[in-house]
Amino acid sequence: MGRSTNHTGLRRAQRRFALLLSVGLLALANGCASLNSAREQFYKGEYAKADEELTKAKDKSHDQVLVLMERGTVRQAAGNYDGSANDYIRAAERAKELATYSVSEGAASLVVNDNVQEFRGTPFERTMLHNFTALDHLAVGNWEHAAVESRKIIDSLTTEEKGDFPEDAFSRYVAGFGLEMISDRSNAELQYRLANDLAPLALIDEANGRLQPAPDTAQTNNTAVAFSKGAAAPNPWPKDQWPNELVCFVLLGRSPTGREVWGEYWSPGIGLYAEIYHNGQLLGRSYDLTDTASLAFATMEKLALIKAAKTASRVAIKEGIAQGLDSSAGDGWGDLARIILIGLLEQPDVRRWETLPRWCQVARVPCPADLSAFEVVVKNEYGATVQTYQVDYPIQKNGRTYVAIFRNLPVPPLPRLFQADGP
Repeated sequence: MGRSTNHTGLRRAQRRFALLLSVGLLALANGCASLNSAREQFYKGEYAKADEELTKAKDKSHDQVLVLMERGTVRQAAGNYDGSANDYIRAAERAKELATYSVSEGAASLVVNDNVQEFRGTPFERTMLHNFTALDHLAVGNWEHAAVESRKIIDSLTTEEKGDFPEDAFSRYVAGFGLEMISDRSNAELQYRLANDLAPLALIDEANGRLQPAPDTAQTNNTAVAFSKGAAAPNPWPKDQWPNELVCFVLLGRSPTGREVWGEYWSPGIGLYAEIYHNGQLLGRSYDLTDTASLAFATMEKLALIKAAKTASRVAIKEGIAQGLDSSAGDGWGDLARIILIGLLEQPDVRRWETLPRWCQVARVPCPADLSAFEVVVKNEYGATVQTYQVDYPIQKNGRTYVAIFRNLPVPPLPRLFQADGP
């Protein structure tokens, strides 16, 4: 009788061990290769290859929201703004559906790791979904749809949605600008006022959304001092000569990976900015409103205590399984379980939207009434030129305001090459 009981206990412990192993290995392998490959292709400017890689991964992975985030960014960089907006909207909808806690995934994460849970993004990433969707709509001159996303940005920044996680100036500015484009001036002014309160190194005029350096920038920190050394001063607004304005959303740099944020392998501060030229004449420059690395790190710090408590509980459960194998199967089985369940499968969840830009900035400058192209000169914090780009697409016009999006990637948008959005 005792032998039969031992065999039953052994089989039960072995089944639990095998189940955890298979689920855990699946979580480790699921989607990682395709995501990492697509990100590498994206930063090389191989947008079509990155799009194809992510399309293959989209329906096979429990990282569907993350895949759609990444593919939306790839398509936006390639000039496929409608396809990009569609991906971002689907990602936002799926993330909202996942707000309802999954009991089965939650239970699995308590005994395997957090990677078995379907990814829905952190609060700031979900807000960024609406920011970038709004930029897609602005890129094609769809002002009403951009305003819809503006309202979604505002909703995502309510305490009910973001909790006590940080918000940022760029999100408030995009919300304000989308509302301004449909002449909702009072609500636009409110968002500009909130953006001004959050902006690290710029002053934002709530009446018109124009930006200038904060007067106490030089006293803020050493990074700000360096940033101001080579930066162009804002030009006066020559209404008699140039009654029009250009608003360019400037997206610079590469956001750190999830592992870099987890390991604190990043440095805060301003790294790049852009000067805007037309026919060799300086129109003005961009101002940094949000550093996504700082947002990611601040979010990680908020989550650290929650994750630590969950990890401690999970390790205790795994240790119990190992001890069960020791008692029912003898020495060796428990040690093997510890190596696999704790040593191999106890992996932190470092998933994040890695194709985000590092610095989200805005340049709002005077421009001629017949603007069809302009030059962007990307500079480092000391004023040295890093890259120079000619921008002629996308440029849309609404009244006296021209709107453009710029990101310093290897290959500029080639919208005329696009046929369909794909699945």
